[in-house]
Amino acid sequence: MNCEELKDAVIRWFGTEIECHSSGDNSLIATLPILKPNGDPIEIGIEPLEGRRWRLSDLGDTHSTLYLADVDLFEEYVRAQEFRQIVDAHRIEETGEELSVKTSSDELVSEMFDFVHAIQSMLALQLTVKPRTPERDFASVVSKFFAEQHASFDIPTEHVEGKTGRWKFNFILNQVREETLVKAISATTRTQALKLAEENVFEIRDVREIRPDVETAVIADDSGSRRAFWQPRVLRIFDGYSIPVFSFESKRSELEQLALKYSLRP
Repeated sequence: MNCEELKDAVIRWFGTEIECHSSGDNSLIATLPILKPNGDPIEIGIEPLEGRRWRLSDLGDTHSTLYLADVDLFEEYVRAQEFRQIVDAHRIEETGEELSVKTSSDELVSEMFDFVHAIQSMLALQLTVKPRTPERDFASVVSKFFAEQHASFDIPTEHVEGKTGRWKFNFILNQVREETLVKAISATTRTQALKLAEENVFEIRDVREIRPDVETAVIADDSGSRRAFWQPRVLRIFDGYSIPVFSFESKRSELEQLALKYSLRP
């Protein structure tokens, strides 16, 4: 085999591996034989613009992948700085969660590979993340608080049944009145706090599907530096579904009122 034969073989293989389909309005979605760290192929949206120009998009996948991997892009961490450097170096635009670049017809292919290279560099940031766990057992802290308030509660040994699954609750306030299911959650980053909020709202709503009258509550760990993680936009996720959320430190008086409803004191 000589160099020309090698190049022809590579081109034929690459051509057979690319998948492409229309997404409407003359736009395309190309699935390339270039992989993410998890082994899935990278997809690129290709949208025509005026003047023989094109817009290439990551379809919002990069932000969502990094979010699920707990890569925090909202704080002054090294990984957030590296992400910004990649964005600037490749002249990438951000629209909400979507990343995109614009290019001419003549440079469409070369710009597409440059864009894909940038996406690979961004996704590689997740490989440097070490799972971070809370420095304390927040559920134990809440348990001690309920005990000090003489509230009647159990720590369930089994998950609570929902419509689509079975979910963990940390406490069940009971005996004195109809029970309230309680979740105690603690986060180590803003991204994790947002993720926990979304997950717990889904689980509580799932339980409500089969127990519409059940009372529920969420207690968020806002001690020390953790207070910054529970931003208003995160807490609004609970408010949008009428799920009471108590910040352990800043809403202590409201939390005491909840415990008082289940007090065993005469």
